Amino acid sequence: MTRKRARYIRIASSVLIALLSLLISVPAQAQSFDELIEQLGVREMARDYLRPGIDAVGYSINSGYSHTARIDTGFHVWVGAKLISTYIPDADRIFTAKLPAELVSKGYPAEFNTATAVGDQGRTITSDNPDLPPIVFPDGTGLRTFVMAIPQLAVGPVLGTDIILRGLPPSSFDDKVGEFSFYGGGLKHELTHYLDIPFDLAVVAGYQQFHIGDIVDGNSLAGMLQVSRDFASITLFGGVGYESYAINVSYITEDGGTVPAGKRITLDFERRNLRFAIGGALSVLSLIDITVEYSFGIQDNLSLGLGLTI
Repeated sequence: MTRKRARYIRIASSVLIALLSLLISVPAQAQSFDELIEQLGVREMARDYLRPGIDAVGYSINSGYSHTARIDTGFHVWVGAKLISTYIPDADRIFTAKLPAELVSKGYPAEFNTATAVGDQGRTITSDNPDLPPIVFPDGTGLRTFVMAIPQLAVGPVLGTDIILRGLPPSSFDDKVGEFSFYGGGLKHELTHYLDIPFDLAVVAGYQQFHIGDIVDGNSLAGMLQVSRDFASITLFGGVGYESYAINVSYITEDGGTVPAGKRITLDFERRNLRFAIGGALSVLSLIDITVEYSFGIQDNLSLGLGLTI
């Protein structure tokens, strides 16, 4: 097993293992291991621990599709890359953990704050019963920004539409995250020629699939209404959009004892939210584009782009 894969298993499973190992008096009736952790509410705690890191990935992947609403009437190809830096707010560095009733009845606190996967030091809690051991909740990675590069190709027009392709082979931008890969595409259709307006207007939509190691799989949908205005070699643009992503964290337990080895645990994440974006692009000799975009949403991010128009 690679060190990166092992890191993801530790992060995803440590909350479950720490709690399940202390549920001494839970009856082992004819229910599956998966049903047991659902009944105890432990799955939701693990989900809250991981969610801010998952949000950073989902929000980053939907960034930087387009830096202008205008579509040239002649055949064109844009090839380049967008560098995305997503900022993780301080509020996402901790979460309120709520223990199962079985543990509260043993003298452990009902709820308390501890680190998320992007936080710092995890909390250690103790029982009123001195015979029971402390529970050490996992530390976070300390990740404050999630950075990734998105290679991108746009070709058009096809009936007033640009076709956008994006993809990345397995790559590591941060050893706290591990190998990341994705592929997908989108469409940008200009609406300006339907309307008599003094600016360019387009609708942008895209779909992507992505993977982190062999533990995390996800897909995302994004749509944005974008406006732009050209001022000589400078383009100013902005937009409002709606996006969603679904992410699955799945792994097989490797510890024996209270937590059976060889059991698959799956955590599902879904998010839907609005995105607002503003930015600008500088065209050099009508050939090279330098772009900057700032997006506001569940986690703000900055996108820097460099591309060549053929």
